Order: sequence, then C-alpha cells, then structure tokens
Amino acid sequence: MRSTQVPAKTIAGAALVAAMTASTPLLAQEDKYIDIMPFLTRVDEERNTERQAAGLRTAFGWQTQGNWFTEVHLFGTQLDGTNDRFTTPPPLFSGELYPSGDNDLTGLGMDAVYSFNGRDGYSPFLLGGVGVSHNNTKFDYGYQETNAFINLGAGITSGAISRSGLKIRAEVRYLRDFFAGDMNDWQFGFGLSIPLSCPPVAAPVAAPPPPEPKPEIINLDSDGDGVLDRNDRCPNTLPGAEVDEYGCVVADQTITLENIQFEFNSARLTPRAEAALSKVAQSLRDQPNTQVEVAGHTDSQGNDSYNLRLSGQRAESVRRYLVQNGVNAARITARGYGETQPVASNATESGRAQNRRVELTFR
Repeated sequence: MRSTQVPAKTIAGAALVAAMTASTPLLAQEDKYIDIMPFLTRVDEERNTERQAAGLRTAFGWQTQGNWFTEVHLFGTQLDGTNDRFTTPPPLFSGELYPSGDNDLTGLGMDAVYSFNGRDGYSPFLLGGVGVSHNNTKFDYGYQETNAFINLGAGITSGAISRSGLKIRAEVRYLRDFFAGDMNDWQFGFGLSIPLSCPPVAAPVAAPPPPEPKPEIINLDSDGDGVLDRNDRCPNTLPGAEVDEYGCVVADQTITLENIQFEFNSARLTPRAEAALSKVAQSLRDQPNTQVEVAGHTDSQGNDSYNLRLSGQRAESVRRYLVQNGVNAARITARGYGETQPVASNATESGRAQNRRVELTFR
C-alpha cells in the first residue's frame, strides 16, 4: 500500500491560495473569485470504506457571460478503511476492481455554473461538469486508479459579509466516479468565497433636499378688478366694471357685453353669444346683491317700431339665457331701446355695428 498523503497536500495548497488572495488588490468588478470550501462526503458503500468523511475543495471561478460562470476545482478527502472480506489484491486484469481499505480520493474538474442573480447579493446557483479523479487505495491498480467523473450540484452564495466582498457559499453536489464499476458519492460543502475583483463599496448618496415650498402668492387679482383675491368678496367681475373696496360692482353703471350676436333679423342667440353669456351668468351669480337690466339696442336702419320690438326681443333672449344658467330671475329685467340711444354714427358700417349692442345696467 502506498502512503501518499494527497489530502494534506490539497489543504496546504488551499492555504497558499488563500494567503495569495488576501494580498490581491480589489478591482472594479467582481468577475473572478476563489472559493475555499470544507465538505462532508457520503460515499458509495461499494468503496468498502467508512461511509462518511471530511474533505476540502478549492475552486477558481470567472464570469463567462451574464449569469454564467466557469469554475475549475480541486478537491481531496481521505476515506478510512473497514474490516471487509478483501485481504489480498484481486487478480490482475480480472475485469473488475475491488476497492478496499484506506482510500485517498482526489479530483480535478471543470464546471459550468449558472447563478440566478449573478454574484449580486444572495443568489442560488446550479452547476454541472466533468473531471478526473484519482483513487489511491491499499491495492495498486496502476493506471486504472485514475478515472473520469461527472458531478451535478446546487447551492447558494450570500451577499458580501465584509467591505472586501467576502461571501459565504453552501452547496450539495452529486459525484459519479467511474472507478471500480462506478461510485455514487455525495458531498455537502460550506465555506468562503473570496473575490479577486470586487466592486467598491458604494458611497452613501445623500437624498436630494426637499423642494422649497412655493412662495405664497399674495398679490393675485384673478378677475382684474383691482381688488386682490384675498379681499375679493365678488369674484369673476365683468371686464370694465367699477367695483367697491370688496370687489363688488357698484350701482348706476352700464357695461356693454362683448360678442353678443343674433341670427339675422332674429332674437335667436348664436353659439358664440351663448358661450360669452355663460361667463356673464357666472359673474352675476357671484354678484348676488345687485339688480340688473338687460338693454337691447339696434342701429337706425329699418322701421323704428320694428327696431324697438326687435331690440326688446333680443334683450329678453339674453335675460332668459341668464336665468336658465342660474341667475335669480327676480334680479334681472329686460328692455328694448331700438335705435333711440346710439353710441356712434349710423352713417358708417362700423358705427352701426357699435349701435347694435346689448348692455347690462346695474341698479
């Protein structure tokens, strides 16, 4: 029986790798790492050794693409012998191998690893690969002691537990060793993952200061009547109206309404006129303590009595629309003045257009 102490060499090599790693400067991105992982193994009973043993695995890994990594690993364990029926080596070239007694088992392999979260924080992973194993038993099998193996595994790596990026790794691995008619072993590992390149610790980012509150607007006069909104008791004053200190329209003034048109030779309001009167209605609702007369006027063309009647009908159309839009009917009257109160010359078209008007007179 040979006395090669392979596990001891493996442990010494892993310690050397750890010492080298400790002095490796950290780079910008964690794309390479070394794992040092003691493990417990449960071996195939056909090995004719103790079923449980401890071992050590060292792996060097690097990022291949995205969440894919490649690892080269070296492992070793010593399996203690048992008192079994084999006391002498089997016949040479019998076609079967009979492992028995102490067994120094070492292996060198390569795995493809898929880490579900890369290596950013806690991340489960799956792995699979192939390699070469060496079984050093008390019987000399020569070249047949070196065989291929396959392994499959699953595990998890933690987030960084130190500023240098040190992590914890745990895994379970199935290993099929094609030695002596195939051996089916299990390994349960728990150890450290040491980055060869690690992202720098992110400096805390100060939260942006809250936006400054918008300054209170104290000089706002929404309706343009000269009274600030904070003091205005009668908002939405009609343009051009004279108001008191509280923004309410004073009595005994007349305001000409803009954009009030009717269909030709009719008292029917146009859509544009109705849109303008909607704003007038809102203003009158906000001036609750006023009495208003709607006055209709025409130019001098046509019969005087006809113009008087038409102006009265148009004034009534405006009054009716305002009442329908919320103005108290008791506050508003209508009257037609025909062509009797011109504000411009009826000799020109522009003058006649000015004379065809609707006015509000506040009482």
